[in-house]
Amino acid sequence: MPAIWVQRGVDGELVISDGVTRATRVAKLLPGVLVRVEVIGDLKVPVGHYPTVEERLP
Repeated sequence: MPAIWVQRGVDGELVISDGVTRATRVAKLLPGVLVRVEVIGDLKVPVGHYPTVEERLP
């Protein structure tokens, strides 16, 4: 599986840029399993207040 692309906010939290579908499927089908991510950049805003994939699962 290709790495999920993420960006790091100024608060140190990560936000998914590419791979939301893969992240959702892994969270749903294999909860607790770690996946490989690639940090592709830094954002100039905090992103820790954004909802997580786990919080959005039905």
